[in-house]
Amino acid sequence: MKTFLASVLELVKRVTKLELFKYLFEFFIVFLGVYLAFVLTGYQENQRERDIRIQHYENFAVELGILVESLEEEKRKLDKHLKVVDEIAQGNRPDIPPSDLIFVYKGSLVDAAFNSRHFEALDAKIVRQIILGSFGLALLEAQVESFNEKSTALLPTLANREECCYDENGELLGHWQWYPSLVQAIYRLNRIAHDGILNRAIPDLQAHVRRIRNLPPID
Repeated sequence: MKTFLASVLELVKRVTKLELFKYLFEFFIVFLGVYLAFVLTGYQENQRERDIRIQHYENFAVELGILVESLEEEKRKLDKHLKVVDEIAQGNRPDIPPSDLIFVYKGSLVDAAFNSRHFEALDAKIVRQIILGSFGLALLEAQVESFNEKSTALLPTLANREECCYDENGELLGHWQWYPSLVQAIYRLNRIAHDGILNRAIPDLQAHVRRIRNLPPID
């Protein structure tokens, strides 16, 4: 009888151990599944953030490239105005050309990124550069707008070239005094924006894309 009871107790212990092992194993499987799901979700989120970052960097670089071309086109117009300014400084009386400057950059990609809060995933240095660069472009836009408004207001005076813009001593009349300084200011801002975007901003964006993709830098 004692032997029988001992066998039953031993069997119970074995069953209990098996059940305990079974529960522990099931718990481990559940834990592993939750952990892997968490890791996968984190990986997918990081990939999504990475893809958004690359997309904005690449699109922004393209948009800045278009802006560079626009600034270069405007430089050709400004060169014409600078020649007029040089002639005025030499005491000549050149014809002042009518307004022909434009500013076409609206920063649509930047606005879209900010509005969708995608910049939360971007590099803080890039965001600071964009914000600081926006101030310079906003000033350039304001000065071009001022130039066009002043030129348009004085457009009727250009009809009579002999009496248009100079006094008897060859000096610019008071209502044209703004012309040389504003042309030079717009030219300086144009060149600062052009060179900064072409030589620093675009290469920096391209370098960030290569780094995110784990590609070697371009020498």
